[in-house]
Formats: sequence, structure tokens, C-alpha cells
Amino acid sequence: MRIGILSLYKEREITGINKVTMGLMEELLKQDQENTYTFLGKTDWLPLDMDYIPVLPDAGASIQLNYAMLAHPMNIVHSHYRPFELAEGIPCAKILTIHDLIPLIYPEWYGSQVAYFDVSIRKCAKKVDKIIAVSECTKRDIMERYGIPPEKIEVVYNGLSPAKLFADDAADESVPGLEDTDFIFSVSGLGPHKNQGGLAEAFMLYKSRHPDSDVKLVLTGPVRKYEVVREILSKNRNVGKHVVFTGFVSDEQLIWLYRKAMAFIYVSYYEGFGLPILEALSVGKAVICADAASMPEVGGDAAAYCNPHEVESIEVAIDKVVSDAAYRNSLEKAAAKQASKFSYKKAAEEMLRIYESFQK
Repeated sequence: MRIGILSLYKEREITGINKVTMGLMEELLKQDQENTYTFLGKTDWLPLDMDYIPVLPDAGASIQLNYAMLAHPMNIVHSHYRPFELAEGIPCAKILTIHDLIPLIYPEWYGSQVAYFDVSIRKCAKKVDKIIAVSECTKRDIMERYGIPPEKIEVVYNGLSPAKLFADDAADESVPGLEDTDFIFSVSGLGPHKNQGGLAEAFMLYKSRHPDSDVKLVLTGPVRKYEVVREILSKNRNVGKHVVFTGFVSDEQLIWLYRKAMAFIYVSYYEGFGLPILEALSVGKAVICADAASMPEVGGDAAAYCNPHEVESIEVAIDKVVSDAAYRNSLEKAAAKQASKFSYKKAAEEMLRIYESFQK
């Protein structure tokens, strides 16, 4: 079969959905020597041994995409994010991956994106032959929000990409100033649903209840991600001095932060999957995370859970993991086993099974 993969926009640093695409396609190319994979979109910037057809990978380019399909017939077109349209006369199976429906769940925060999810993605979801969800949580949301029957949706979990970055023998590099520091660590993307304010409030509460504790909170990523945190901490400078903003870090420093931390904390209100949780578990780290959306699917029995809507609940989880070494060690022992449930090798095997179900 010829399988067309709709690509995304070029990124200087491969992140988010492009990272998922990279991890999955690397494994598919290893496992599958029978089918031919081609990117529909210019992707010479992705380090994958795949040909591409230079069409624009968005719904506004449907005419161009249809011409490309006539010139280069495909058996399957699979979009890893963007909705697409194919003319009725093009004999091709259509697959759409949906990672989450956050703008429909929190429309008050994502007004500009609501129409895109409520109209464009909904329309595509109704027309495609198969939908890939990255968690059971996302599958339920698709069923409820779009009215899609469960048999049309397959769950294929994400893995770690690149896997070698999280291997036991992967090189790491310390972050200056933190070598002799006890800290809990968090990494977060942008967006109000990440609940950075709740994390800051909970850490302030923890420090007020444990004024003699030297534990710090370390946050990595661009400063603009943490404006809400900075604003909250500005009201309490005694706590503010215990919060470290690293800015951008290298891959080696990121791995060091995961390994060195007492625990990793992730108290988002909602995640379609929750990749940082898996990253932390993969290096044997105790995880504190929200008991919401997909996060218990990823954390399993290897995480300390809290209610992300209650600062008190977050603080209690922090206190238990930091103060109770035996409990923290039990989470660490469970971490690797839980992380082993997720890999792009497994994801590729599942995806190949789905592709082959369309073979005539």
C-alpha cells in the first residue's frame, strides 16, 4: 500500500505533534518493509528517510491536495493533526489523529480555536474512515463531543521520542547552581489549562507549612510560560527565592533535571496524553500529577494524585512525596514498570495493524 502522511508546519525545534510524528514514523519505517510512506507536505526539515509531495497540509489547500492525490494515488491518507478533505471520487481510506479537544472543553480560555475544533475538525472526524485517539480519555471526549461511535475510534498511545534520550546510559549535564539542591521539577507548555497558578499557590502553601524546608521548585522553559507564577510569587518574596526558572535547557540538562529531582510535578487541569509524566516515569522518578483526564492512564500506580482544582490537595501531595521517603521510593520502584507500557514500537505495531485493516 501507499500511505500518505499529512505533515505539519516547519519548526526550528521539533516539538509537540511533530515530535509524536517523528517517534511513530521512525518505528513504522523500521517495522514495515512492505508499504510505502510519503509525506504530503514539504518535510525535508524532518530527519526521516521519506519522500514528500510538496502540498500545503491544511484544509484551505484541499484543491491542491486533491490534485496531488490524482497525480500520486494513495491507498491511505493519515493526518496526524490537521483536518483535510478529499473528493468523493478519490478511492482512499482516510484517517485522522485527534490528540485532545481542549478548546471545546475550556472554550472560555481558547475562544479563537473553538471554531476550528467545533467546525473543521468535527467535519473531518465525521467523514474519515478511522480516528486515532492518543488516550481513552480523548476517545471518550470524541464520542461525547462529536457523536462518533466507539468502533470508529482506535486508541494508540504515544511513546518517548527520541527514546535514546531517556535511556539509562543517556548522557546528562548539570544545571549550574542546582547540583547540591533538593527540588521538585516541572515542565509545562503554554495555556491556562496547565494550571501554573495552582502549582505556585500550592508550593507557597507548602513552604508556609514547612518554613524550615530547603526544597525548591524548578521550572524550565521560556520565561513567558511562567508569567502567572511570577505574579503570584511576587506577593511573597520569601517563597519566591525558592523557585528557580532555568529558561531553555539542553536535552542533556533536561534529563539531568528529571534524574536529580526529588519528584516531578504536573498538575494540569486536562491533558490528551501527558507526555512529561511518561518522561519522568521513564527515568524512575516519583510523579505528582492531577487525577484528571488522561493523566491517570499514563501515571497508573506510579504517581501520587491530587485534585488540580484544589490548592490544598496539591499541597498535600507535595508534602507526602517530599516528606515520606518510603512512599517516594515506592513510587520510584513502580515508575519504570509503568513507563514500559508506552513506546513508539508498540504504537507502530498498533498503527500498522490499523493500516492493514484497509488492505483489500
